[in-house]
Amino acid sequence: MSHHSDDALLVSGSESFWEPSNYKRTTKRIEDGNRLCDDLIKLVNERAEIEKTYAKLLKGWSKKWQELIEKGPEYGTTEAAWKGVLVEADRLSDIHLRIRDGMANDVTHQVKTWQKETYHKSMTKLKEKKEMDDHFKKAQKPWLKLYEKVNKAKSDYHSACKGERSALNQERNATGDNSLSPENLKKLQDRVQRAKEDVQRNLDKYESALRELNDYNPKYVEDMTDVFEKCQEMETHRLHFVKDLLFSVHKNINIASDPVLPQIYEELYHTIANADAEKDLRWWSNNHGANMGMNWPSFEEYSEEFRDISGKGKKGHLPEGAITLINQRSVSDDLPELSSFNDKKKAVKKSSNANSLRHNEINIGKTEAASKISSDISSSLRVQTQDLRNPFENDDDLGEEVILRRNQHNGKKEEAPFDEESEDWDPDLLVDNGEPGVPVRALYDYEGAEFDELSFKRGEVFEKLEDEDEQGWCKGRKDGRVGLYPANYVEPV
Repeated sequence: MSHHSDDALLVSGSESFWEPSNYKRTTKRIEDGNRLCDDLIKLVNERAEIEKTYAKLLKGWSKKWQELIEKGPEYGTTEAAWKGVLVEADRLSDIHLRIRDGMANDVTHQVKTWQKETYHKSMTKLKEKKEMDDHFKKAQKPWLKLYEKVNKAKSDYHSACKGERSALNQERNATGDNSLSPENLKKLQDRVQRAKEDVQRNLDKYESALRELNDYNPKYVEDMTDVFEKCQEMETHRLHFVKDLLFSVHKNINIASDPVLPQIYEELYHTIANADAEKDLRWWSNNHGANMGMNWPSFEEYSEEFRDISGKGKKGHLPEGAITLINQRSVSDDLPELSSFNDKKKAVKKSSNANSLRHNEINIGKTEAASKISSDISSSLRVQTQDLRNPFENDDDLGEEVILRRNQHNGKKEEAPFDEESEDWDPDLLVDNGEPGVPVRALYDYEGAEFDELSFKRGEVFEKLEDEDEQGWCKGRKDGRVGLYPANYVEPV
């Protein structure tokens, strides 16, 4: 309902407020105000849900494209510019979530609180509406009696006038009729006279009733106006509240006033502006193109692969210092026995996965790095084996080798000083119990260095039976044999 002109309201008519019971439109407005509060809550909640859905869509879109960009071929500063658009979406999503929270929590709370304080239900009716109806009825009741009296007097007067006119017509017709007796003509004349008297009597009553009504009208207007003004005050309170509430809605949804918004787009602008084609091309050339280094093939003497002999994920703690085998050679029997080696339990174990992978990369071609690592290992080795060497030997005689002595007594080799003792290893751990495994594929060639290790070639598929332990070893099954292998040499199939 919308009215933008007061001119139509100045014309009196049957729909006037002063007519009996027409005040009910004013009291119904109280009921409508309560219902409008419910509609306002619904409106705000629906807008809050729209904000929430939009924020969720932005987040989902950003997450999807974040994964696609990271897995895609774009790179460098241009990739960062792509991701800058996604950052904008994430931050804009946060803004719209704040809008949603403000609308759903703050604004609706204001409406519910005001509605609860302003309108009070009594049975099926609002207490405020019932009170105003009662006040209007009380103010209109005396005037309504006079109004009904006037209407009755008016009806009686009009009926008397109608009777008088009928009597006059009959008398006029009888005057021209010679067949009518004088007696009958006299009766008609008497009837006309009585009708005139009746009209005059009803006219006096009618005029008297109107005078009474008009005399009471000022009182009636005053009483009705007092009640109406109370209704107007209630409605004024409601209209001001609605206006203030809509300002709160404006404050929540006006993202242009959010100081974060300009920052978002300023940062996005700079992120895109930082995309540098020359820098990206230079990076590509250095990492995938003509500026990459190359270990061109050159003659190399044979040397055994580097192999750390630290423990494979067996029970127990890893020794503090691992020893790396550079190469090994036999020495004569006159070398003093290194009996102290046999007294040390678990001095060294197999290498961790990271060291094994690093040494494979060295043998593939990075000769310069290998030389430096060899020098560092040798230095470390001297310190760690200081108490294990012949006290009569010089460092120069030992060089960069770890001397493993072979004893030919009784035609048998002496037990290597770096062998792990059986008491630290449970053979039952490598028994095939028939449990199902997870298929994995070898990324590199690996030759088992001990009896409990698996050997495989790059590309071969076998089964993983247990997950990686803290030293980087897994238990697996290949060709019906159960053994250990370095976890980072394989990938899931």
